[in-house]
Amino acid sequence: VAPLDAVVAGTPDGTEGLPFLSIGKAFASGKVKGGDTLLLKDGAYGSVTIKANAAFDVPVTIMSQNAKAAHFDSILLASNTRNLILRNLSVWPRDPTTGLNYLVRSYDTTSDIEIDGLDIRSEQDAENYKEWDATKWNMRNFSGILLQGPRGKVINSRLTGVYHGIIVARDSEIFNNIITGYNGDGMRASSDSLVHYNRVYDCVKTDGNHDDGFQAIGGATWPISNLVLDSNVIIEWTGELDHPLRCSLQGIGLFDGFYDNLTIVNNLVVVSAYHGISIYGARGAWIANNTVAHSKGHSLTNPYIAVRPHKNGTPPTDVLVANNVAMSIQGMASATDRVVFLNNSVIGIPSLVFENPAAFDYRPKASSGFIDTGD
Repeated sequence: VAPLDAVVAGTPDGTEGLPFLSIGKAFASGKVKGGDTLLLKDGAYGSVTIKANAAFDVPVTIMSQNAKAAHFDSILLASNTRNLILRNLSVWPRDPTTGLNYLVRSYDTTSDIEIDGLDIRSEQDAENYKEWDATKWNMRNFSGILLQGPRGKVINSRLTGVYHGIIVARDSEIFNNIITGYNGDGMRASSDSLVHYNRVYDCVKTDGNHDDGFQAIGGATWPISNLVLDSNVIIEWTGELDHPLRCSLQGIGLFDGFYDNLTIVNNLVVVSAYHGISIYGARGAWIANNTVAHSKGHSLTNPYIAVRPHKNGTPPTDVLVANNVAMSIQGMASATDRVVFLNNSVIGIPSLVFENPAAFDYRPKASSGFIDTGD
């Protein structure tokens, strides 16, 4: 496929010398079958909407022919688009004063969309986000990825200088992504989803959003079940300590339960708000091997790991909180409701118990008393 304004001397047929003149025309040709790959030549493709002739039983891959040299202003997957993989693409609006709210989006009528290895930014120079003032952040009010249909996958991608980072619907996966510089929530997911090995850094505050590193979708509307958060790193801020836009981040917030069969394990959460890992309305949860520390090195009782009743007062049931390290552990053990707190450790001053918090090294020191104390 050729980029915008390409000139082809002949009838496009999808070959190297006669590429299709757009992704839409490639699909309209009837030549693209499940298992095929569309290679995109280097250049600008503008704002692209894919909605016709793009539903497959076996995935079709759309990818840059060279590195991430195929560039889009935005990508919208509409209609009944199914089984598409977007790989190694660059996405940011060339005119950052215009564009879609979400730079990559699929509607709820789509399914089985995979985002792999994308470079997504609110503008080309978004890596300079630490130098932006509030006015510029509010002008760059683009969120990264929203997959509204089921069985979405976002992997190996980097999002820079965005509002919300990655949002997926049920039965989805968020894996091995870096979200750096954001003004809303880092990640959101729902039932039957796996969120693992992601890194979420540098939250800013320019509006009334209650910023979360991760927040679950649903909860108050329907129970969320079988959600797994494993081995994610959420760090509130990595820049100058006195940056005027630095937010007070909530780490992992699950506020609007119920949450059934919930797993939160092996995460590092370094924030300054009260909620390090907070769950309201758990019905079956395993919260283990997490480290939750204050991002400014303060000796406080927050951020904490908290297990709370549902907002309607229903107590949590069948919860194990074990082998965690946090500023405090909050919640009531209950033999009746099978809520157990086991072998958790409480931090005093982070710099005394971790190797080098200033350099984001949160391995426990030998003198900390944390090593080999878990079950």
